[in-house]
Amino acid sequence: MALLVTDRTFDMRQAPLPAWPFVFAFAGFPVLWLMGLGGFAGVVAALPVLALLLVRRDIRLPGGFMLWALFLGWTVLAATQLDTSGRMIGFAFRFMSYAAAAVLFVYIWNCRPDVFPTRRICGVMVLFLTWVVVGGYLGVLVPRGSITTPMEMILPGGIKANSYVWELVHPKFAEIQYPWGAPRPYIRPSAPFAYTNAWGSHFALLAPFAFCYASMPVRRWQRFGTLAVVAAGLVPAFATLNRGMFLSLGVGVVYAAVRLAKRGQIFLMTAVGALLSTALYAAYATGVFELISARTEYSPTNSSRTSLYLEAYHRTMDSPLVGAGGPRPSETLNISVGTQGQFWNVMFSYGFVGLALFCGFIWWLALRSRHAPGPLLWLHAVPVMASFMIFFYGLDGSQLLVIFIAGALAISREREVP
Repeated sequence: MALLVTDRTFDMRQAPLPAWPFVFAFAGFPVLWLMGLGGFAGVVAALPVLALLLVRRDIRLPGGFMLWALFLGWTVLAATQLDTSGRMIGFAFRFMSYAAAAVLFVYIWNCRPDVFPTRRICGVMVLFLTWVVVGGYLGVLVPRGSITTPMEMILPGGIKANSYVWELVHPKFAEIQYPWGAPRPYIRPSAPFAYTNAWGSHFALLAPFAFCYASMPVRRWQRFGTLAVVAAGLVPAFATLNRGMFLSLGVGVVYAAVRLAKRGQIFLMTAVGALLSTALYAAYATGVFELISARTEYSPTNSSRTSLYLEAYHRTMDSPLVGAGGPRPSETLNISVGTQGQFWNVMFSYGFVGLALFCGFIWWLALRSRHAPGPLLWLHAVPVMASFMIFFYGLDGSQLLVIFIAGALAISREREVP
C-alpha cells in the first residue's frame, strides 16, 4: 500500500500539465466578465496552474526569465513608497497581473506540445478575440449599457471606492467622452474591458494569433471563420478612433508579412497587403480619419500626454531607484501620472531599475523569438508590437498575458510542426 501511494505521488508530479485552466480563462472569458472577474482572468487561470507547478520537479525556465523575476521583486520593494490604502489596493491588483503573467509564461513554456498543441492554444486565443469583437459590437450598439456584477456586490465599499477596481468590477460597454467644444460626444467601444485603449490594444495583439492560426493546417471553414472575425472586428475598431491600435496593428502585420516574404511566402505578403489596403480604404471611405482628426482638434490628447510624460520623468527623478510605488495625481492636469502608457507607469511607479527590468524582458522576448519558424513568426510579431506599444498603452492587464503567451510559444515551440 505504501508503495502504491508513493508511485501515485510520483505520477502526479510527472504528469503533463493540463489545458483546462488556460482554456477556461480565455475561452470562458464571457463568464468571468459577467461575474465581474474579467480583469482577473489571468489570476483565475494562474492559481490552479501555480498549484500544479509547485509540486513538479521538472520545471524548465529560460535564462531571460530572471529579468521578470527580478522585476516582480523590485515592485515589492517599490511598494514601500505607497502612502494610502487606495494606492496599496491598486498596487495589489497590478502585482497580481504581473505575477499571473509570469505563471502563465512558465506554464506555456513547460506544456508538452502533444498534450496542448500550438494550434489548439492559438485556437483558444482566436476565440478570445471573438469575445473581444462581440464586446466591441456591444459598445457600438448599446453604448450606454453596463453590468452590475456579483463581484461588485460582494466587494467591501472601501475597495470599490478605488476607481481602478470599480472600472474592473462594474463593466461598461463604451467610453462616452465630451470634449469641450465638440458638436457631439464621442462614443468609443470598450467592452469587455474597462477602457477603449484596452480594447484597441487587445485587438491589435490578438490579431497575429488569428493570422497564425489561419496559416496552420486547419479546416477551410476554420481558416475563413478566423479571418472573418478579424474583418468583423474592424467595425468596432473604427469606432474606437484609436490611433495607437491602427499604428500597432499596421506595423505588426507589415513586419511579419515582410519577414515571411523573405522566406519565400510571397502569396501571403500579397494577401496581407490586399487586406491592409482594403481596411485603409474602408477607414477612409467611412470618414474614420476625419473623425480622428476632429477628436484631436477638440481634445488636447497630444499636448496632455506630452505634459504627463515630462511630469512622469521629472517626478521620477525624486525617487529614481524605487519610484513612487504607483500612479499619483498630476500636479497640472486632472489625471494621474503613470496612467498613459506602460513605459511611463513602470518608470514612475518602480523607478529606473524597475523600468530596465520590465523593458529588458519584453525586448528579450522580441529578440529571442526572431527565428520563430513557419506561422509562429506571427507570434513573434506580438512582443515586437509590444516593444513600442508600451510608450502609449497600459499593458498591465490581460494584454500582458497575451504578450507572454505569444513569446513563450514562439520560443519554446521552435521545433514543433504545428
